[in-house]
Amino acid sequence: MIPLAPPRGARRAVLAGLALAALALAAPPARAAPAPLPARLWVRGGHLQATLDLSAVFPAALEKQLGNGLTNLVAIYVTVSREEGGPPAALYGEVVEILFDVWEETYAVTVKDWRTPAGARRVLPDYAALRRLLSDAREVDLGAVGALPPGPLVVEARVEVNPVSREQLQRTREYIANPTAGARAGGGGGGGSRSVLGAVASFLLRDPDPGTDVHLLRSAPFTLAQVGAR
Repeated sequence: MIPLAPPRGARRAVLAGLALAALALAAPPARAAPAPLPARLWVRGGHLQATLDLSAVFPAALEKQLGNGLTNLVAIYVTVSREEGGPPAALYGEVVEILFDVWEETYAVTVKDWRTPAGARRVLPDYAALRRLLSDAREVDLGAVGALPPGPLVVEARVEVNPVSREQLQRTREYIANPTAGARAGGGGGGGSRSVLGAVASFLLRDPDPGTDVHLLRSAPFTLAQVGAR
């Protein structure tokens, strides 16, 4: 018995379904939404300040990696942008160098940001103290309030553990050493053009290289009218 051909409309539906399935298989997987970022915000001296809780990035299981006796790096980028998206209006960068002393069983930590580009050094007695230091980003200067756009804003943090890209890490260090040239948008190092800030941010915040341990976090939306002064 010769099978009957399906009606033309049915054939079109089948072909359309096959095409959609092929597109779904070819499309890259969707990015996971950023994790919640607990943030306390205030204004001091006309600048937006923040203290951020990054503890979700540093679980107890990370102790083995950060205590391997090698120099480990943590790069932290914090931005302020409009809730609906677009380029950041402010950018803060920080690099933390960590070396575990296998004899003393302590952590030698060097924190480099725009305030201390050469690095502020300290020795921490155990992983619990290291985790507190890494998790508690205190008094981050997010730039002059007057340079921020109106409307609902969000603070976003990107944390990379042992960044793969040496070029990106070098550019981060250059930005920390000279934030005025990097256009901190009115931050502690001075102001700069929005276009230069956008160029710097687009490089530093580009899609991570394969194998990079990257964590994205985002605060709840807020307006500057909701932020009190200190």
